[in-house]
Amino acid sequence: MEFRLLMLLSMAAALAACSRGFRPADFANPEALFQATLVEFQKKKWDNAQLGFERLTVDLSSRDPLLAPAYFYLALTHERKKEFLLAAQAYERVTDGFPDDTLAPMAMLGTGASYQSLWRRPNLDPEYGQKAVSILRALLSSYPEAKETEDAKRRITQLEEWFAQKDYDTGVHYIKVRRAIDPAIIYFKDVVTTYPATRAARLSWLRLHELYTRIRWKEDAAETCTAMWKAYPGDAEVVAACGAAPADSARVAKDSTGSGAVSADTASLERPASVSSPVAFARPGPHPVL
Repeated sequence: MEFRLLMLLSMAAALAACSRGFRPADFANPEALFQATLVEFQKKKWDNAQLGFERLTVDLSSRDPLLAPAYFYLALTHERKKEFLLAAQAYERVTDGFPDDTLAPMAMLGTGASYQSLWRRPNLDPEYGQKAVSILRALLSSYPEAKETEDAKRRITQLEEWFAQKDYDTGVHYIKVRRAIDPAIIYFKDVVTTYPATRAARLSWLRLHELYTRIRWKEDAAETCTAMWKAYPGDAEVVAACGAAPADSARVAKDSTGSGAVSADTASLERPASVSSPVAFARPGPHPVL
């Protein structure tokens, strides 16, 4: 009877604990809460993980070694929930408050990637895309030796493709909808000048040649042909617009490298993968989970 009574009491206690759910207040110290919250994160219980890491960011002192990883994991949790603005803000707490921490380069990459995810299509307001590029370039300058720089460069290339596409589409809009040539030329020239390595640059050169020919600006049209012969030797559309390149232009184009061809397909921008495997950066305290 005593054994049965103990079993029933244990089951009742377990059921009561389950009914309460995950509660940060149930843990005696920040180290125990961090470990328990990390377990919730690994189980993909994002709401519980958010509760725990948010509590830690409030309770921990600014000098506590758990504060930086608490903000980092909070950012990862928001990222998993596709709350990218909140993720960016949490990542920034790491880079602003702990620039010398080993998590700082990953956090800066996460900030840029989160802002990048908020710019969902090239035809939308590019404010978040501009923020992303600014932060990713800051990563390259602040942490040039960090392994995250390769991902940052790839993301910058993707964003520049979108910036170029947006300007190109705006130029086309001025031609087709507003019947305005001058502003269209300005946008196309901005693409070929600012984003020469993008696919939209080639289309912008062709549009410029088309417009210059239409308004009989012969010298400008000839200059676009010279530029396209060098940048896109043998391109069928360039040949159709300008004819075959002269012998000297073909030689120059053959000898030149880095002419602006884009090797990787960056037409679509997928949701960024996690900045890293988070468990590797856990900093649990010495106390066991209660």
